[in-house]
Amino acid sequence: MSEDILVGDVGGTHVRFAIAHRQDGKIVTGNFEKFAGDDFDGFDDVLSAYLDQSGVRARRACFALAGPVRQGEVTLTNRGWHVSEQTLQTRFGFSDAKLINDFTAMARAVPEFEQDRFEQILPGTPEPEAPVIVAGPGTGFGVATLIPDHGDWHVLTGEGGHMAFAPRSELEFQLAGILLRKFGYVSNELVASGTGLPPVHEAFCEIYGRPVEDVSPAGMRERADAGDEMYLQLILVRACAVMGAVGDLALANGALGGVVLAGGVTERIVDFLRRPEAADRFRARGPMSEFLENCPVVLMHDPEAPLIGAAAYYDQELRK
Repeated sequence: MSEDILVGDVGGTHVRFAIAHRQDGKIVTGNFEKFAGDDFDGFDDVLSAYLDQSGVRARRACFALAGPVRQGEVTLTNRGWHVSEQTLQTRFGFSDAKLINDFTAMARAVPEFEQDRFEQILPGTPEPEAPVIVAGPGTGFGVATLIPDHGDWHVLTGEGGHMAFAPRSELEFQLAGILLRKFGYVSNELVASGTGLPPVHEAFCEIYGRPVEDVSPAGMRERADAGDEMYLQLILVRACAVMGAVGDLALANGALGGVVLAGGVTERIVDFLRRPEAADRFRARGPMSEFLENCPVVLMHDPEAPLIGAAAYYDQELRK
């Protein structure tokens, strides 16, 4: 991929763009810009703003979006923007515009990074050539499976964040009951993601018999750190939901190559993910507990990971 490619990371909260190319075997990015999605009516508008501000011109583009991509089109799960490859090519003059799921890009970034980009959550030893789960909550809850293939990498994506939440403790059953009453279905995304935090907060206030206050995520964390039991349990339940979900995914996919966590919510609760309750939620699997005993869990640190992954994905597609 000697030619520059325009890459984008389109989430439920922010939109990021950059220009990327492969140099000396590594993906290199430049002209990075970040926009707030709330400032725009649609993806075409924010892309126009980036192109106007940066002066960037590119013939090829690959955009990673937080929603299921079908036949070259996607509607963002947590924003409602509709994006089409054909429309982008027509309006912006791209010779090729590719749309992929944001966690396809997140997963494809993993092989591009050195080990210093990852922080250990649970120790273990990855099995060579085994699948890797790449998942975690941000605005939503993204999931992908990274599959090695003789030097190349394939990514299997779906909507794994919307798998049903599996409560195990009495408190979690109470939470699930309240959310079920309000929403009719309780997913891991609802319990653990940024979009799910307000209803989860309201449910905890109901359980603890407290009035609902307007408290930011940072404020909730401050109260938990100060010893407020309700907020401590709220964050712990969310951490256990994350670890339980990725444990389920690792079991289902035989992902003994490890689990890579990503997403803004994940980064903010990383110390809770290491707590014994959360670690047990990942590893304790009845007769199959030994299966995940040595499966490592790490956190990927890099805000440009989906951009790098989009470029790496597109580069690999060109070489087919």
